[in-house]
Amino acid sequence: MSRYFFGVAPPTAMEARLEVFRGRWGHPHHDVEPHVTVKAPFVWNQEPALVLGPVRMACNGLLPFPVRLGAPARFPDAGVLFLSVESEGLPLLHRAVVEALAGLVEQDRRGHEGEGYHPHLTLAVSRFGIDPAGLAAMEREAALELAGLEPFTVRSLRCYCRNGGRDRWEPLCDLPLG
Repeated sequence: MSRYFFGVAPPTAMEARLEVFRGRWGHPHHDVEPHVTVKAPFVWNQEPALVLGPVRMACNGLLPFPVRLGAPARFPDAGVLFLSVESEGLPLLHRAVVEALAGLVEQDRRGHEGEGYHPHLTLAVSRFGIDPAGLAAMEREAALELAGLEPFTVRSLRCYCRNGGRDRWEPLCDLPLG
């Protein structure tokens, strides 16, 4: 069984900085590189090209756009710590990808798509082993250490894949915008 999701990865230097920060807390967050999810994970048991084709077409219709990672925040349940994201382009990319996959894959059952889409870059999730005190300390440090990250331009959408028993989401390919 193969699972996929689509996301936006920050530039390599920023990704490394985020990995070092998360690593100090011993928190791998799903064993995946730092990213902003665009389309939540879904199961796809057919040829990857059949799902990549419509998404590639959607990406072709969008121009590169800027993204800025902002202050740390939490969702109301307080179990997810993330960096906020400022971008007019991400909701457009999200909508284009979800529409491209409509009828091919299931929508996210948690309500994180469409009107419920809230772009963010996850730093930690309590259910993956960080206690409430650690999450609060991590949030305080993120506010100091990760403030003022440079904006970056999104030029592609990354497809991630997790096959069978693999313990890590691996980048499958990047789909260029424009």
